[in-house]
Amino acid sequence: MLGKIKSLLASGRLFVQYYYDNIYRVVFGMPRLKRCQITADLFLGSQYNRVGLHKMSALGISAIINMRMHSVYTAAQYEGFHYLHLPTPDNTPPDMNDLIRGADFADREIKGGGKVYIHCRQGLGRGPTMCIAYLLKTGLTVDDGIAMIKKVRPFINPRPGQIERLRELEAYYAQLH
Repeated sequence: MLGKIKSLLASGRLFVQYYYDNIYRVVFGMPRLKRCQITADLFLGSQYNRVGLHKMSALGISAIINMRMHSVYTAAQYEGFHYLHLPTPDNTPPDMNDLIRGADFADREIKGGGKVYIHCRQGLGRGPTMCIAYLLKTGLTVDDGIAMIKKVRPFINPRPGQIERLRELEAYYAQLH
């Protein structure tokens, strides 16, 4: 009985954190730093708005990886940002080539002194999958990447197919080293 109560309380806490993050994003343009800054140079979140673009620029974010099927803003609004759009249907794993392309893009940007914001619509599945792909490129494991992101975004929920694709990518990078 006590275990069920603890589980319900934990689920409730995640629910509140997730919805607070969404409300904050809608009002202030992007998620709170507490819920999106994975490392000094890597950010993960949900879809931002125009105000969020200005905030990202002020934070020194220089590149955006969009995992949504559609790009919400026109190219002119990305002026000053390096931008990579890797359209991926919701709840599906990104193509292996897209994961490698995105991880390479983030790696080049960060090694060049930039900062990267990775997003999907809600920052729960596709965005975290791409974020973990980059972390795999840096030498982390899938499990370490998930744990690292969950410290910041405890409500992420990569789908089983996304996790499976990340394990394939982990094996790919292991063969290269």
